[in-house]
Amino acid sequence: MAFLRRIRDYIEREMFLNELYDDARNLDHVLLAKRLELLNNIATPLFRDIGLNHWNGKYQWYSDFNSEGIKHVIEFNLLKGFSGGFTYGNCYNFVPTFSGKKLIHHRTEKSTKLIYYKRSDRWQNAIETHRPINPDRINTANAKKFQKTLKYVLKKNITPFNTWFKQNSTIDDNILSLKKELLHPSQEAGIRIISDEYILAFLYKQKEDLTNAEHWMQEHFKKGVHNDIQMELLMKRLKN
Repeated sequence: MAFLRRIRDYIEREMFLNELYDDARNLDHVLLAKRLELLNNIATPLFRDIGLNHWNGKYQWYSDFNSEGIKHVIEFNLLKGFSGGFTYGNCYNFVPTFSGKKLIHHRTEKSTKLIYYKRSDRWQNAIETHRPINPDRINTANAKKFQKTLKYVLKKNITPFNTWFKQNSTIDDNILSLKKELLHPSQEAGIRIISDEYILAFLYKQKEDLTNAEHWMQEHFKKGVHNDIQMELLMKRLKN
């Protein structure tokens, strides 16, 4: 099996390099206006079909808040190497984040933020298995490749996105999913400022369960991403 994996990895590295060389030879980088035009024409109707009725005119699509204060969000992210990809997840109107030295909520359309952050399963699997090819890579080298790979990635992911949103539409759903992810954490390049524990703390606060809220915030603090002033402010927000 190890021998077969080495062969697979060699073939995929060659494919990846050949694609990069081809991109460089045929580079006509898709500029912002054309990129937004294609995203709107191709992605917006599909996202609207799964309940994401709003587009911010750039790289974000989202639903209205539901009765539990949860909004579903999809974002397009520009990546290195003439590429992009979609991330998705939830925004909450009761989970604040830091903007400078202040905690702000995300209750308006302009302040919509991807708080519970996910990559597609195929993209995440490529990261965790150290494979050179991201199967959900959207090629931005030229308009033809951008359109072709955008359609392909959406075809592969629109149903999984919709399924995840349906399964994560309540506070209890989100608590269950986040706890499962803590048991099997995703591989990351660094530490997330908005950790699963951080989100859990405010989900429990919303349920008026201060004991669990404080527990999960303390678990978040162990990651060392906040200074003392920020930690004090977060604990005050939990109790108010």
